Amino acid sequence: MISVSIKGLPILQFAGLNSFPELLHFSTLRVGGISTGDYSSFNLGLNSGDVPQNVLANRIKLCDALDIGSAKLVLPKQTHSATVKIIDSDFFRLDDDERKAFLNETDAVITNIRGVCVAIKTADCVPVLLYDSKRKAVAAIHAGWRGTVQDIVLKTIKEMVENFGTTPSDLIAGIGPSISPNVYEVGKEVWGQFATEFYSESTPAQKDKRMLNLWKANHDQLVAAGVPSVRIETARICTLSDPERFYSARRDGAKTGRMATGIMLRG
Repeated sequence: MISVSIKGLPILQFAGLNSFPELLHFSTLRVGGISTGDYSSFNLGLNSGDVPQNVLANRIKLCDALDIGSAKLVLPKQTHSATVKIIDSDFFRLDDDERKAFLNETDAVITNIRGVCVAIKTADCVPVLLYDSKRKAVAAIHAGWRGTVQDIVLKTIKEMVENFGTTPSDLIAGIGPSISPNVYEVGKEVWGQFATEFYSESTPAQKDKRMLNLWKANHDQLVAAGVPSVRIETARICTLSDPERFYSARRDGAKTGRMATGIMLRG
């Protein structure tokens, strides 16, 4: 990924997606905001215990820096589901409570409306961005181990095919900063749900522990859906191993901040 600063806000961007001038996309870092303590400083998540006013101020800063309309940043309430929602013109006719209800228990969002930024929040889980370069639709996916087991990437692409006529080979994909297979040790209740190619022996070896590779698992889902491997960019940046730049729930516990990864067709 490429490190850039836009209006003083540091973000990361994918080289592949950057080649399309009609797109805005980003992965935020934990720096540049006003949150304090365990949430210092650019926390964008409302549901982990931070002061809500600080989170909202950080979101406004994100929108101002990237020229996103404050009402056009769509962040679902994630619950490690495989639920995919499409953001269309009807969504913007809903009142605030109806929008919250629509986005509840949602871990992937898709739109083809220009000027609408779909985004998800992470603190170790895998963020995946998709762009249909022919049909002009975008998606943001939150793929933790539960979502990955439930094939959330495959389900999102299926929704794009059915609703926008997407041909998977036209998709450009980015797999963002998330926990590395070098440090993501899990018990059998987790790794036992994955095929053997997605985990390896822990170091030092432990009977019931394995190192889980969510990067490969989500890459392989993209390929299985028909996305060419050459169109998939994996950041290979570990959130747990870089406390200066990233929040990590595995490292710091649930009461920590969240980064955001989003994508938008420019208006």
